[in-house]
Amino acid sequence: MTKRLTWTVPALLACALLTGCSSMEKKTAEVRDSAQMREGAQRTSSQVLDMIALKGKVTDGPPLPLPCEGYEPEGKVERMDHPWSIYDLPYEELEQAYDRMRTTLPAKGWKVTQDGPDGSAARTPTLRADAPDGDYAVELQLMDNRKHPTAKTKALIAVTVVSRCFQPA
Repeated sequence: MTKRLTWTVPALLACALLTGCSSMEKKTAEVRDSAQMREGAQRTSSQVLDMIALKGKVTDGPPLPLPCEGYEPEGKVERMDHPWSIYDLPYEELEQAYDRMRTTLPAKGWKVTQDGPDGSAARTPTLRADAPDGDYAVELQLMDNRKHPTAKTKALIAVTVVSRCFQPA
């Protein structure tokens, strides 16, 4: 070990143990009732569906808990994740609804945090926003599968509503 490393390792360890270096600190999450968070995710999904304002087919499934990383107590913090989609409509209608959401969400008090293509090779249009209460966020993706002959659905808007991380009561 070089002299520099000999001093660096103990210094980092002391920083972590004595002062709580910010890069090593774990966050804490509020204690919340899981059933209420699940209902909130479902309610938020319904509000988003109303804002999309289309009458296509909608996938059905309940919000499910997923673990949140980087929180104390480790392994006991989760979030509600509610993925669903609207499909069986012409691509042009889905595209218009997706474009409307760019103005509808902010008009309803949502804060848009991303609007543009995602990092995939397909450069899928992605819109992310935080709810006015800060407890939920939504991600919408406009999926265009028209050129894929094996795709079951030719176009859809994939939606995921996610709650903030919480510790179940």
